[in-house]
Amino acid sequence: MTDLSDRPRVLYQLASPLHKTAGPAVVARRLEMLQAWAPSADVAIASPEEGPNAIECAADAAMVFPALREAATQWADHYDAVLIGCFSDPAVDALAEVSGLPVIGAGEAGILAATQLGERFSVLSSDPTPPGLRRRIRGIGVEGSFVSEVTIGASVADLNRDPDTYFPQIAAQARACVAAGADVLVLGCFALSFMPDMPARLAAATGVPVVNPVIAGLKAAEAAVLYRAGLPRGPVSPNAKGVQ
Repeated sequence: MTDLSDRPRVLYQLASPLHKTAGPAVVARRLEMLQAWAPSADVAIASPEEGPNAIECAADAAMVFPALREAATQWADHYDAVLIGCFSDPAVDALAEVSGLPVIGAGEAGILAATQLGERFSVLSSDPTPPGLRRRIRGIGVEGSFVSEVTIGASVADLNRDPDTYFPQIAAQARACVAAGADVLVLGCFALSFMPDMPARLAAATGVPVVNPVIAGLKAAEAAVLYRAGLPRGPVSPNAKGVQ
């Protein structure tokens, strides 16, 4: 992107081979939703050939960088920014270093959006989910606003296969978060984020705003492209400064 009038080219990079685990139709449906959420950008989607089936533990998250490293060296040829499609934000810093592009963690973007909407937030996560969310939130600097992370009793595979079956228990956990003091909810699993109308349905069930971190991440990626207009792109040398 060389001119502010250009449409930013944003890649939504899946962290797992969703085209294999859920099928190409699911990937295509997610791309349609991404494009609808960011009509001012040219959004593409990529599903890696290798990597964990889902990011459900620390070991899964550690597999993401090796699976994406080679592809990341080519990102700058086609895109202006990359959004990592996992709430755990695996390998964001390493992939930014390799690619020389803004690489946005949608999880962090969603958490920061929550702090703009209310005083205290809770995160609704699939079960199992990687550990360490409170440590990440502490690093972002918003631990004082964090109420809880609550698992919804359904795995990523469950939600991809039959999402509507789990809505009653998702809503029940969401209401429990609000009763515990949360005035904003964040979807901590992207199988939740791509359930049609999930934020609106949960907001109606709880009476509080619900953040879809994928949308927050898309907007952050678009903004990052504008902020970096005029700066060089591509892999950064070890001696370069201020690349993030």
